[in-house]
Amino acid sequence: MGEQVSSLLRRKIPASFINSDLDSGEKRLRYQLLSQGSFKLLYAAPERFFVRSGAEQQVLRAMRPSFLVIDEAHCVDQWGRDFRPEYGRLKEVREALGSPPILAFTATAGTEMQQRILHSLGIPDARVFVRGVDRPNIALLRWQAPAKERSAIIAALCRLALPGSGKLMIFVPTRKIGEALQAHLAREGLETPFYHSQLGNSWEREQLLKRFVGDSRPVVDRIICTSAFGMGLDVPNVRMVVHWQHPGSIEDYLQEFGRAGRDGAPSVAVLLQGGEVKEDIGLLRYMAQRAINGSKLSDEAAIVALRHKHEQIAVMASMARKSACFRKALVGYFEGPEKVTRRSISTRIMEWVFADARRNQSRVACCDGCHQVEIVKKGRLNFIRKVLAS
Repeated sequence: MGEQVSSLLRRKIPASFINSDLDSGEKRLRYQLLSQGSFKLLYAAPERFFVRSGAEQQVLRAMRPSFLVIDEAHCVDQWGRDFRPEYGRLKEVREALGSPPILAFTATAGTEMQQRILHSLGIPDARVFVRGVDRPNIALLRWQAPAKERSAIIAALCRLALPGSGKLMIFVPTRKIGEALQAHLAREGLETPFYHSQLGNSWEREQLLKRFVGDSRPVVDRIICTSAFGMGLDVPNVRMVVHWQHPGSIEDYLQEFGRAGRDGAPSVAVLLQGGEVKEDIGLLRYMAQRAINGSKLSDEAAIVALRHKHEQIAVMASMARKSACFRKALVGYFEGPEKVTRRSISTRIMEWVFADARRNQSRVACCDGCHQVEIVKKGRLNFIRKVLAS
């Protein structure tokens, strides 16, 4: 929140935030400025509307904002990995605020999740805009390899020269796998930090994030990470994102490989996967079972939740292995069947405001399915070199 507010203030947009890091005096000052109309935007987590302090709840609920803007709206979906209970109560928050119009944003929500989000927010008939799912500057490469070979492949990818000051992100499913990969890379002379939720304290994690962003020294150009690494992180020059294996859903996959190429320059997303489906699915199902066991769901709800997670895993696995054109399959999952319709003026305005960056994206190679002959002939590493040099 602090970084986003600082960015707005540099653009002379009056904004502020309220969170648990502020002391009581600073909160009182900000609430006073808010009541005086000093801010155009106020950032607050949904949990802020349910704090123990009745006085603070009253101040927040007395606001009558022009809009309620929900970022990371996939957290609303009770079947999503990042679900947070207070996000599920945003309908209640909206009513307390006088039912202002809602703008909800997320980078990852398939067609079914979109409907679940709208239902939870109490706006089932809201207009849905799906833009920017296709990232034409990111080439998509699936690479079949058993788990025992993946560390060596990742080491080879780490040795590739990335254009400019390009960065590399390596996503792993578990801390154990991440530590083993980190040790292997160290033996190869490729020291690489590993970010995970149990890493030191919050200050240490924040410092590593700042080193990767370039705000702190020494700068980190590559990093191993779990899904805990910086939701909302915006590093423009990530040239390559590598996945040890596919994650538990297509939404998670898009969220993670979408960190590449945010500056519009040519980039690559490499997805490693086993020759047998069960090789990667087994671990994901085990992780899903542990997550459900650690939840407070009733037995009946837990059964439904686990079944849904298994379905998400199966859909992701099937798409990663069977899609002739990986890009077309991903885009279709989020945008639905292609429709030739006349765009309204409101749609065109939304595209102009929120999808303008797409105009500056370089179009590179599509995916391994569409370039299979070239990849077989020249090899995957040469294919990646060609993409990054384009």
